[in-house]
Amino acid sequence: MKRACFTIAVLILILHSNFAVAEVSSAAQQVLATIEWISIPEGTFLMGSTPEEAKSAYEDAKLRSSMLDQHTFDAELPRHQVYLSTYEISRYEITNAQYRAFIEATTRPAPRGHNGEETWADETLNGDTQPVVGVTWFDAQAFAEWIGGSLPTEAQWERAARGADGRTYPWGNTPPKARQHANFARRYNRPMPVGQFPKGESPNGIADLAGNVWEWCLDEYNPTFYLQRRGETSENPLNLRFRDVLRARVIRGGAWDAGRAFLRSSLRFKFYPLDSTHTIGFRVVRPRPALKE
Repeated sequence: MKRACFTIAVLILILHSNFAVAEVSSAAQQVLATIEWISIPEGTFLMGSTPEEAKSAYEDAKLRSSMLDQHTFDAELPRHQVYLSTYEISRYEITNAQYRAFIEATTRPAPRGHNGEETWADETLNGDTQPVVGVTWFDAQAFAEWIGGSLPTEAQWERAARGADGRTYPWGNTPPKARQHANFARRYNRPMPVGQFPKGESPNGIADLAGNVWEWCLDEYNPTFYLQRRGETSENPLNLRFRDVLRARVIRGGAWDAGRAFLRSSLRFKFYPLDSTHTIGFRVVRPRPALKE
């Protein structure tokens, strides 16, 4: 039994050896210089939805044949107060050019689609200023750590998207308009270069938090996670049994092929961390959230 446990431990260490970051390399520094950061001040905000908001969103989704179940919206309950320390988040999703520099400097594999196909062989996905897609959660977190940062926690992502006033979408409470607020519902049928929808930016000027590509968050997906601190202010929450390869991770924001029901900033969705697809990318934050190893 001890031998088996030791073998498993060694395999896990080998699998995740690329995560060790002693310092930011010169190649990473060059990439860092291309990232525009937006500072989010410390403070509290209301995360999640009220039962009325969740029900209304579900009814709207049914009308639009989104195929979303009631439990998807129940995962937004209850609305609760969260305190976050000051952090910075990248204004744009990480691009192909930035990610290409990462894989050239490391041993990380190039992006792959859900069936293992080469993402960058597709001319609709390989533009330098398009968000990188075809990356697993582990790929995305490895990039973030390479530059001295992290994927955002679910709470950090939602605070960035909703602002301090709890708006439904990054731009406000009005429903999204295609080609104005966001890239969604296959209007362009591909990820667009980052920053093409200034009318859809958040109050802090963060771009593409709705549509374009889903974004990996640091947290594992737990539909009842919000219930664990009922009645309390949750401080810098993070749900992560770090490096667990089996548990789904949170993705946020919707994508170019998703309908408007998926663009709400409080909507929580999931994907498995070792899978990749042409609709999921990521952005980064700093400093790194405190992790419980």
